[in-house]
Amino acid sequence: MNLRSQVHEEITYTANIRGMLADAEGFKQAALSLRRFAAKVLATNVTTSPLLRLFLSKSGYDLTKASGGLIGMSNSLGSSDGSLALHLSAVHLGLKLPRDYSDEFLRQIETRMAGRPS
Repeated sequence: MNLRSQVHEEITYTANIRGMLADAEGFKQAALSLRRFAAKVLATNVTTSPLLRLFLSKSGYDLTKASGGLIGMSNSLGSSDGSLALHLSAVHLGLKLPRDYSDEFLRQIETRMAGRPS
């Protein structure tokens, strides 16, 4: 199984069990797994030849965005502010995976988050 498929499997699993992760160990394991995949995606981007990086970029892949989304997901597992959806969308876009959320829904989350006090 390639890295893209593994990431897709992990984010699907993690995004759908987050409400059931009541114990601290479950959260910790999920966050560590997402961070490990973020490191792998970023390492792939860094160690890939410039020609392949150019091809991936021209094909619509953004491994840096995907890696950042995975880190963001790991930090947002317990949140209920919608940030998890934003990070998940970044992974989907960066790896050209099927998207779970519409642009309109994501804009609503961004608008709501921009209006909340820091």
